Amino acid sequence: MRRVTSCSGIRKRKDDYARSVSRLFLYRNSLLRKDGSNQLYLKNGQGPGPMPVPAQRDTEGFFFAYGGFVTRNPWPFVVLPILSTLALSTGLMHLSPLSDAVYLFTPTDAPSKIERLAIHEKWPLLDGLYIPGRAVSVLAREGANILLPEYAEAVWRLDNYIQKRVKVPYRGRNYTYADVCLRTVEGTCAGNDHISVISRLFAHGINITYPRFRIGEQGGYYGSALGAVTLAKGGIDGKENILMSARAWLLIYHLRFQPANTNWMSGQWEQAFRHALDVYPPDPYLEIAYFHSQTLPDELKRNADSLVPRFVCSFLILVVFSVICSIVTIDGSMYIDWVLSKPLLSIAGVINACMGIASAMGLCVYLGIPYNDIVAVMPFLVVAVGTDNMFLMVAAVRRTSRALSLEDRMGECMADAAVSILITEKSALFSELYFICVSGVGTITTIPAVQIFCIYTCIAISMTFFYQMTFFCVLVSLFTRHEERGRHCVFMRETVPPRLHSASMVNRLLWMGSRPHPLPEHASNKKDVAGADFFRNWYAPLLVQPAIRILCGVWYTIYVVISIIGCMNLREGLEPVNLLVEDSYAIPHYRILEKYFWQYGAPLQIVVNNAPDLRDPSERARIRAMVHTFASTKHSVGDEGVESWFEEMERFYNLHEVKIENKDFYSFAERFVFSSKSSPWIGDTVWKATGNGTRMVSSFRFIIGMKEIATTSAQQEATRVFREVASRYPSYNVTTFMPLWLFTDQYELVVPNTVQDVVVAVACMLLIAFLLIPEPSCAFWVAFTIGSIDLGVLGFMTLWGVNLDAISMITIIMSVGFSVDYSAHIAYGYVVSTSDDPKTRIQAALGDLGWPVIQGGLSTILAVSVLADVPAYMIVTFFKTVFLAISIGLFHGLLFLPLMLSLFVGTCCKTGVQRPEKAPIELAPAGAKWAPNSASSTMMGAAWSPSGAPAPFPGAVPAFPGAVPVLHAAYSGASLRTTASSTGSLISSSTASSAGSISFPRFPPPTTAPPPLPKSPSPPPLVDL
Repeated sequence: MRRVTSCSGIRKRKDDYARSVSRLFLYRNSLLRKDGSNQLYLKNGQGPGPMPVPAQRDTEGFFFAYGGFVTRNPWPFVVLPILSTLALSTGLMHLSPLSDAVYLFTPTDAPSKIERLAIHEKWPLLDGLYIPGRAVSVLAREGANILLPEYAEAVWRLDNYIQKRVKVPYRGRNYTYADVCLRTVEGTCAGNDHISVISRLFAHGINITYPRFRIGEQGGYYGSALGAVTLAKGGIDGKENILMSARAWLLIYHLRFQPANTNWMSGQWEQAFRHALDVYPPDPYLEIAYFHSQTLPDELKRNADSLVPRFVCSFLILVVFSVICSIVTIDGSMYIDWVLSKPLLSIAGVINACMGIASAMGLCVYLGIPYNDIVAVMPFLVVAVGTDNMFLMVAAVRRTSRALSLEDRMGECMADAAVSILITEKSALFSELYFICVSGVGTITTIPAVQIFCIYTCIAISMTFFYQMTFFCVLVSLFTRHEERGRHCVFMRETVPPRLHSASMVNRLLWMGSRPHPLPEHASNKKDVAGADFFRNWYAPLLVQPAIRILCGVWYTIYVVISIIGCMNLREGLEPVNLLVEDSYAIPHYRILEKYFWQYGAPLQIVVNNAPDLRDPSERARIRAMVHTFASTKHSVGDEGVESWFEEMERFYNLHEVKIENKDFYSFAERFVFSSKSSPWIGDTVWKATGNGTRMVSSFRFIIGMKEIATTSAQQEATRVFREVASRYPSYNVTTFMPLWLFTDQYELVVPNTVQDVVVAVACMLLIAFLLIPEPSCAFWVAFTIGSIDLGVLGFMTLWGVNLDAISMITIIMSVGFSVDYSAHIAYGYVVSTSDDPKTRIQAALGDLGWPVIQGGLSTILAVSVLADVPAYMIVTFFKTVFLAISIGLFHGLLFLPLMLSLFVGTCCKTGVQRPEKAPIELAPAGAKWAPNSASSTMMGAAWSPSGAPAPFPGAVPAFPGAVPVLHAAYSGASLRTTASSTGSLISSSTASSAGSISFPRFPPPTTAPPPLPKSPSPPPLVDL
């Protein structure tokens, strides 16, 4: 006969019973995390699943223990991150940007850098060793001829204004161009005297040859000074090019940058030069554009400065988005559950990422790593990745049972989320780290801007991960503790239970909070947000329909075809103009160069580093042939564009009917080159002494004119052509150089660098996937997804007007991390699912991780969306490539990858042991006694029959070594039933008022006798209500 107890007694007994079952779950979990012959990998009490690989098992075990340890010892994990952030962020006060665009965006091993060094070693830009060269661009208005007197006079006035009126006041003196100019061998400033010479000759009707002119024995190359010229044939033989008109004039002002005090003054003069031209009165005849050596650094700084307020905006957007995503509603209503919602925790997650960014940048400064302005876009990326991982951790703690203790909830949370986060973090770290050091798989990337960006990003992601595992983990445990106590998520006061009918409107709106069910596995203890419910119960079932699979196959085929078309039209190179802000004063100057000056006449220096013995007639003939070969290429203007001391010397002596004797060649050459202090050929030859006291030419240079190099493809072709000609003369060690080569080398090397780095990144990601995902075939499909996403990013960015350059290269390689971020989570969820049905496994994976993946993708897009309208190519390029990487990554992770796994992987991921058979019996509540089963009445030779000994808690099975109880039930109102192993059975003396069933697998008999049960009075049985 049942005994009736009071309501308080019933409630107390039910609480005791719930705690007992909870301890049984904890005991089950502790056994599962140890090695043993019966070890099974179980997921949320649903039964045995695939056996994890050692790396995954060890990782989960470590983080389970770590979660509990952090919960018990929170203070060190709060104090250390805060102190390290305060200490390291002081490095931001010492931030000194590196702004040399040529250094940053040109590969360190670029041939042009070696060529430039070879020229500067022999002909440094110092006083007395510089020959006047050929940079304000002036365009005649309305297409007029700039050589006409009124236009030429306007050009002369502008040149005089710059040389005489641009002044730098310093210590009571005004410094002009004459004080800072780079001087010629005559001691005068390298000016623009050709303006007056050419305009006067043209005004007097004298025929002027082009691109070289000659007056008597004097002449010079001015092909780069005039743009958009029209020519006519003339001269004695009718074959000379006669200048008829021109549209543009290029004025150049060379400054000294040595010693240090002159360097500072030259920089000040350049700034005064810019301001003077900004206020120059509008000229009725001329359109003026200008550029100086600090333009690119200044424009890069403008780009970086414009990002500071946008990062604040991005931070606020992420905060609002995170708060909205953290809101949970009461079941069956639209009222907010103020216990389960986590707005403050979400804000803390975004702040946690900002702490990592500030610490990383300060640490890099203290380590002496240079900073460049392109790093200014890094915080947008890292704060998005940090927010993504915050969503994963919050989702993981929501998947734990609210009836468990705080320590075990945090342990389950960390074990569940840490592998996914670790894959994400390692993907980001490896996709950055291989830039710095990759052993055995290739070489380090050679573009300094990319290296610096990746070092900063690598350290920032590392610091953010460290803070997530320490500081943010403590915050999660703190807010979970408040949740356990039913406290308000904002005001930290106790909330009211969700009684919708009796609660006041104020309580419904502001103070209502749910309570955990006393049974750990009850569905209400694992709250699914609306997004997770959508993916689990709506999206996943729809996705596996045959018609949808076929449609997705068609979509993927179209995607691949469009991507390949885009890749076939890939454009390479970061043009200098793309480093500027769209409203930059220098953009018109670059456009004029492209349209008028790079079509015809741009000069190319050619250096013969190992000059032959010119006393040998055959060597002189070979030099002439080499010069003619250079002048006859597709991108050369011809022999009339050659300016060479060697040819001018022969012309000079032929004009005076003097025969050059072979043995006295160098004597004739010395008299010609050093005929006067103003001789332009002094700086084109390098002399060395011989053993007999004479001197000979050891190196020399000459200039040829180029044509049709306005486009990047033409510049690449010209670079290859001239270097190929130089390679035909290895004994001369010929070097070709023009400043544009520094950028064309970047065009040439960006493709192999990108391919190399993507391959290395995919290899690293594949290694990580094999280590942390328990099934190799699933890891293969993750790698396939990465390659597919990168193919799409390359193809679609080309169709969107983005070149493959240093900027997009950074994001393409970062897209490897994004690819893993969205594919590895889904693959991991698919693998650890306990179902044998691929459709059910997709449903489980998408239900658990689909919504966090969407949240992470949206947070990244929102973080970078503020960059979409920045008037700068490199910032907009960053936005476009990140947007493509995230969009295509989500497309693969939520659509293509689940279908691929279900079609090609199926049940082969089930690498664990088989499910044990189960035999149902009844689980006794209070008063249960153990009696040996007839099939096996003894254990280790002795029968165990503790007559009258109570179970340690109501409904418990006495544990013995080797037995692993597996709970497999939901409680819904029926009598509680159990199973027993072959070693014995439980005889029930009463019925428990719970719901569902608990199953125990069959295991071999124990090898040792179980410990004696503690003697304690049996609690009264529960009353069926």
